[in-house]
Amino acid sequence: MKYYLFSSGSQGNATLIIDKDACILIDLGIPRRQLIDHLANINLTIDKIDFILLTHEHSDHIKGLDTIHNIPIYGGENTYKSDNFKTIEPYKDFKYKSLNIVPIELSHDAKTPLGFIINNSKEKLVFVTDTGYVSEKNMSYMKNADYYIFESNHNRNMLLKTNRPLYVKERIMSEFGHLSNEDCAMYLNELIGNKTKEIILAHISMEANTYELARETCVKYLKSKMVDVDKLSIRTAKQFESCEGGCYED
Repeated sequence: MKYYLFSSGSQGNATLIIDKDACILIDLGIPRRQLIDHLANINLTIDKIDFILLTHEHSDHIKGLDTIHNIPIYGGENTYKSDNFKTIEPYKDFKYKSLNIVPIELSHDAKTPLGFIINNSKEKLVFVTDTGYVSEKNMSYMKNADYYIFESNHNRNMLLKTNRPLYVKERIMSEFGHLSNEDCAMYLNELIGNKTKEIILAHISMEANTYELARETCVKYLKSKMVDVDKLSIRTAKQFESCEGGCYED
């Protein structure tokens, strides 16, 4: 299984998952031209995308969809409206070619926010961004994955020092907001296992965080819990640079 985070953050999100004969996109919050350019860099064209999974309806996750007309779109109830949109339900898995996909319900100020557990015959990828907390039910689905794409949105002190209105800061820090660096590290410590190879810290705020701080917080916390971080690839997804991971298998 291979993955490419073409863009990750409040200005746009798009992640490609490839496995054998399956090619799916999670969110399209970037312009069509930008998507085409990212695909060209890995020798793909837009017609190779089998379908799009939506996490939720906020503009940084769907604003590129109006330019897509022939690709099926799947998401939670009332997430999007178009002739090619189909509703999927949390915890009802579905199969597509080599992949099994389990949507999980997250906690965010959106209509039906979803994360995704994506499995092939050998590997598991967890995709969780835009959530204020992770429930015990979800934790049971997410344990010991090979790959984690996981939100590490903000540093609380940096967030409080921004010029954003107080209600915005409170929303971000609430159970319907976003995971902080500390939240992310705490959850990952409980989730990772002997199969875990790679962690991508995602949806990092450009105003209330830094890429270096997000990674440093995660590594420091995991080390304090006696996790051998040298055996893990821990990286950050960028807003304007593509990030890739995983591996192809025959």
